[in-house]
Amino acid sequence: MEGNERLNLAFTASVFNHMPGLDPPTEEEEKDFAGMMDDDVGDLREERAFRMWINTLGIGDVYINNLFDDCRDGLVLLKVLDKLQPGIVTWRKVEKKPKNKFKKISNCNYVVVLGKSIKFSLVATGGSDITEGNKMLVLGLVWQMMRFHTIQFLNKLSKTSGKSMTDQDIIDYANNAVKRVGMCNYQIERFNDPCLTDGLFLIDLLRAVNGKIIDPEIVIDDATTDEDKLLNARYAVSIARKMGCTIFLLPEDIVEVRSKMIMTFIAAVMMVDLQTRQMTTAKKK
Repeated sequence: MEGNERLNLAFTASVFNHMPGLDPPTEEEEKDFAGMMDDDVGDLREERAFRMWINTLGIGDVYINNLFDDCRDGLVLLKVLDKLQPGIVTWRKVEKKPKNKFKKISNCNYVVVLGKSIKFSLVATGGSDITEGNKMLVLGLVWQMMRFHTIQFLNKLSKTSGKSMTDQDIIDYANNAVKRVGMCNYQIERFNDPCLTDGLFLIDLLRAVNGKIIDPEIVIDDATTDEDKLLNARYAVSIARKMGCTIFLLPEDIVEVRSKMIMTFIAAVMMVDLQTRQMTTAKKK
């Protein structure tokens, strides 16, 4: 047993796996573990969505593979902010090659300052949280960037005079669109409305924008099982992409009614609808 460190480690790990000498977890502990795993899976999906969004912004030298690791020095986030609001970053204040932790935190502190200047809610977020890769706070920050970009784009398309689009405006748009189709007998009050879980509301929303694209034979009208709900959700995502919507969520996000992801889905459909209307109006002129 002398001299071979890896063999000793493997042997010790095997013994621990078979005879750990630990009491089995209680039922309450098992529920806590399950909840932690669900949270991790949800966070991973959000990380994927936000990472994909950043990579589609067309920022020259920006392409990230891991949201938490690639944003630690603040440079990516500063470039995203400057893309969303050109000129917001005073680049002479930025550490362009932050080699040590203090310079990275300095950049990230600047990210927080700029975020607050455009009304992001960052009360509990500091630069060190970003540098340390605090998942919850980094996801919260990048979500506000993504939402800011979405609302900004919708404002341009809707041409609202001085009034910024709100979440309620997007919900009202979806409810009115679905009501026009006349097939869905319910309306949503919020993006995490439980009735969204079966995917039917979102399918009817797509039907309202382009009625010919939905195949009723594929839609499961009485989707009560998780499997049927997932099939409807997959169909909704597939049709939305076919219509030209930029979709970052996964079908599981619909079934689990993850409000942030649902908001991005409805907003993406709204964008395509408004763009189509503008093109139709332009052709008539």
